[in-house]
This record gives sequence, C-alpha cells and structure tokens, in this order.
Amino acid sequence: MNRFRFPSLRTLLLVSFAMVMLPLILALWSALYSIEKMSGLSQQVVYQSVQMTQGSRMVLEHLIAMERSAKQYLVLEDSSFWDTYKRNRETFVIAMKELLEAGGAYPDLEKRLRKLEGYEFDLYAMLLEPELDNRAKLVAADQFGYLRGLADEVWQLSITLVGKSLQQLELQSQQARQQTVRNLMILLPVAAVLLVFFVYLIIRPIRQLEAAIRRLGDRHFEEPIEVQGPKDLEILGQALDWMRTRLRMLEAEKQRFMRNISHELKTPLANIHEGVELLHDRVVGELNTEQDEIVQIITGNTTKLYKMIEDLIRYSQMQQVEENLRPQVINMALLVQEVIEEYTDRLKINDIRIKSQLDPVEILGFPAFLRTMVDNLISNAVKYSPPGSQIQIDLYQKGDTLQFEVRDQGPGIPPEERKRIFDALFLGKMGRRLGIEGTGLGLAIVNESVMMHRGKIEVLDAPFGKGAFFRVILPLKGVFR
Repeated sequence: MNRFRFPSLRTLLLVSFAMVMLPLILALWSALYSIEKMSGLSQQVVYQSVQMTQGSRMVLEHLIAMERSAKQYLVLEDSSFWDTYKRNRETFVIAMKELLEAGGAYPDLEKRLRKLEGYEFDLYAMLLEPELDNRAKLVAADQFGYLRGLADEVWQLSITLVGKSLQQLELQSQQARQQTVRNLMILLPVAAVLLVFFVYLIIRPIRQLEAAIRRLGDRHFEEPIEVQGPKDLEILGQALDWMRTRLRMLEAEKQRFMRNISHELKTPLANIHEGVELLHDRVVGELNTEQDEIVQIITGNTTKLYKMIEDLIRYSQMQQVEENLRPQVINMALLVQEVIEEYTDRLKINDIRIKSQLDPVEILGFPAFLRTMVDNLISNAVKYSPPGSQIQIDLYQKGDTLQFEVRDQGPGIPPEERKRIFDALFLGKMGRRLGIEGTGLGLAIVNESVMMHRGKIEVLDAPFGKGAFFRVILPLKGVFR
C-alpha cells in the first residue's frame, strides 16, 4: 500500500465502502438464491403432490364408476349404461396418463400404474369380446375388485411418496439454511477484516496529522512531518511540514530576539540603576523632598524592569537547554523545604501560613530548573493569598511519577483562563483587578521546566471551591530533550 496512493480521501472512502459491501452483497445474493431455489422446489413438490394424490383418488373413483356402469349394462342390457361405462373409461385413461406423468420419477408407483393399466385394458378387451355372452362377461367383471385393490395401493403409495417428498424438501431446506449460514460465517468475517483494514487506512493519516499538530502545539519543531495515505492528505502533511519549518525559524528568531534585547537592555538599565543609587546616596549633593521621591520612584521601577529582564533571560534559557547539561538525582523534599524557608520573612509580614506534607521522593532532573519551578509556584501562591490564609503544599510519589501540589486560598483562576495562564506574558484579569504586579513569565517558566522533564502541569478545582490548585506530575526517570 506504500507504493500505491489513492488520489483522494473521497476515492478511498468509496473504494472501502464498495469492498466492504461486496461480501455482504454476495451473502445476500446467496441467501436470495437459496430462497428462490427452495421456493421453486417447494412449488414443484406441492404441485406434484396434489397431482399424485388427486390423480390416484380419481383413478379409484373412475374404476368404481366403471364397475357399476359395466355390471348394470351386463345385467340390464341397456346400451345407455354401456355408453356411461365408455365415458367413465375415457376419463380413467386420461387420469392414468396424468398420474403416470406426475409419478414417472417414482419406479414403484410407475410399476403399479403400468400393472393397473394392463389389467384394466385386458378387462376392457374381454368386455368387448363378441363371442362371450353376458354371463361370462359378468363373471369377468368381478376383476374390477382386483383393479380397485391395485388403485387403492396406488393411492396409498402416492400418499407415502408425497410424505417422502415433503421430508426431502425439509432436508433440502435445512441444507440450504446451513449453506447460507456457512456463507455468512465466511463472508461476514471477510467484510469485517476489510472494514478494519480500510478503517486503518483512513485513520492512520488522520492520526499522523493529529500527532503532527500536537507536536507543533508543544513546540517540537525538530521532527519532520510525513503523512502516508491519500494524496490530498499527503499534500496537507507537506503543508504542515512547511509550517513546522516556518515555526521553527520564527521560534529561533524569537529566542534570538529575546536574548539580544534582554542583554542589550540590561547594560543601560544597570547604568541607570547605578546613577539613581548615587543620587539616593547623596553623592552629588543633597536632594530636596520632591527630588528624593522621584529618585525612589525611579529606583522602584528600575528594580521591576530589571526583574522582568531577568525573567526574560531565564525564560529564554529554559527553552534553550545546553547540550552539556546533565540531569542529576535530586531529593525533591529537601529542595521544596529549602524554597519554603526562603519565604519565612515574607510569610510573617503577610500573615500567611504554609502547611506542607513532603514525602522523600527522588527524581532524575535538572536542579536549577526544578528549583525555579517550585519557587515560581510558591511565589505565585504567596502573591495571591490574602492575609490570614493558608497555603497547602504536598509532595508524594504515585506509581513511577512525582506529584507536587500547591493550593492557596486566593481568588483562584477562572476556567476560561486556565489554558492561557502558561503562555508567556499573559496576565490574568484577576491579577489586574487586584493590582498585583507581574511579568507574565512566572507560570510560563514553570511550564517550560515541566515540559523539559517530560511531565505535565494541571490546574484543578480547589477542594472547597476557592483558590488556585496546581498539580505537577513528573516521571521519576524522564527522557530529556
């Protein structure tokens, strides 16, 4: 199938429909043929049975009528009875001929009919003999009783043969049903196999497209996109591969721009910050109250700007892992506890408590990036937690994965924003409403660290309906980029 390509998905669907329907049509045709054959055979058997039973009965009735009219003629010597006898004999001969045609396929029945025909003809010839007187002919007419016995045997044999014919018809009907079932047992699996085969041919390129789109969405631009299937889907795969190349170039340009602009801004900003510090330290002279306020404003904003640039540099570094960087075995419980201790003073100032349950879990990973991930999640929770609230931090192992959870009692994250909060430079409306300042890179850096360790991060509903709930799931021995 790799050499042959369907010109389009529509052609593949039509061919698959025709190929799957063909065994079903053959099975239906076989069933209809068997039904038609059995219908014709049953009609023939019924017609033959009616002819045989009715014919044998009519032969017996005609013999009785012939005997009565012949004896009346011989006793009364009335020619009208002789005419009645001849008419009855004509109908008898016709009935015998029809019965021989209907029962000619049965040797026993034909033998008895020939015997009855011969004896009746001999009796008829004797009744016509002019040299015999009526008394002798009347004695010969007693042979009608023997003919009736033969006719009765023919009738009983006809009934028996009809029963056998019906039994044979039932046997053939059963054989036809069995043959139809055998055909269905052969053709239906063939149709099922063809259906599975063509479903695979249809789904495979669609799955390849889906996987390629997911890789593009996860910013995995290194692996080429190749779709095997109908030509129109192959063309779509080529278009996606072209898009992958363009996205790869744009991503590289974006990272280069972020690195360059971050470093270019860092030097003049450091100079500004140094100059402001000189003013603040009264190196160039005393400042009045208004000037001192301006210096403090400039100092605060340069500090914020400097932090934003640091976040940009860190975010850029997260997406450009150096090849010589090697993972290490890390005790995550110690790492998380160290980060928590760094927030001791800030937690006291804001009257926030941290309740932690940290199981000793070791993971193979990058310490700096894992520390940044934990730090940003805790920092985010502290930033949005109101005074007097509590932050719950849990660390445990589940199967072959590490589970790290951070829950706060802040305003939470609206469901419509949960898919976007990990985008770079995204600021939620709740943070803007509360006047909480941020760079929009913290959770993006967390997501990059999680992706680097081949894990995933989830935003869940808080247990009591209030606050943000983040869960990080990392493989204990992940495969790294």
